[in-house]
Amino acid sequence: MKRKNCIRQSGFTLIEIIITVFFVAIFSAMMITFLSSSLVKSSDPIKWLRSSSNLNRVMANITADYNQFPKWKSLTNYSVGDKVLPISMNGRYYTCITAGTSGTSEPIWRDDNKVGDGTVVWNVKPWRWITTRAGMWKSGVQYSVGDIVMPTDTYIAVDGKKGPNGHFYRCKVGGTSGSTEPAWPKTGGSSIPEGTSTPRLQWIRLLQYLKETVGTPDLNNKKNNYGQGSNPPYEYYVVENKFIKFVSTVETDIVSGDPENILRVTIKNDDGDTLTALFMAKEN
Repeated sequence: MKRKNCIRQSGFTLIEIIITVFFVAIFSAMMITFLSSSLVKSSDPIKWLRSSSNLNRVMANITADYNQFPKWKSLTNYSVGDKVLPISMNGRYYTCITAGTSGTSEPIWRDDNKVGDGTVVWNVKPWRWITTRAGMWKSGVQYSVGDIVMPTDTYIAVDGKKGPNGHFYRCKVGGTSGSTEPAWPKTGGSSIPEGTSTPRLQWIRLLQYLKETVGTPDLNNKKNNYGQGSNPPYEYYVVENKFIKFVSTVETDIVSGDPENILRVTIKNDDGDTLTALFMAKEN
């Protein structure tokens, strides 16, 4: 009996190999395109968070420049010498003269006497308890650049109102204050000179200082590093930086002769995110 020889074929044909290579190539190209796009875009959230954080840091620096002291808080422990601003700023700040815990609701801030607040006692005349560079203006004092003062209780403005006028004033050129309190304007960008020291002491309204330091609105050029000392520099675009007013709750630009009590600042980053803040001086 003859036995048939069976030859069994194994492996792939040339056509099968070509088809397999073709599909592998197509699949690989698709995966490379998808993965490369994903890898490039994977850093986008990190870049966005960093850019957004930098924008918030700039606005925080601007806000810190205006709010020299923290706002009052309820049920908070305060020590002698601590200073706070009323939640609704009234052009004054208050110094703790009796330590304790603040009350559950904000006290009525007086201009002429001590203010009780829970077990805390505040006073509007801080120069009696802290250095003469802080608080209300005082004659014969050596002031340095960056020092902040407000008009005294005896100051009478051109409108006949006595005492602080809702504005703070920042020392622009250091020197010694004179014997007579200067006229504290509520408008205008010029410096306020006083005294006879060399160089002569000069002040600038704090709102005007913010306006000048923030910079002129320009969406083509970025500003670097509001203030001093930020590392790395935080860049931003100035979208809006102007004095405004509200007429029947409607925001509008001021006109000549209007008090410059509200400064509107809007800044933007490269991603198009914006931040806006209002800085206000509250007149009596």
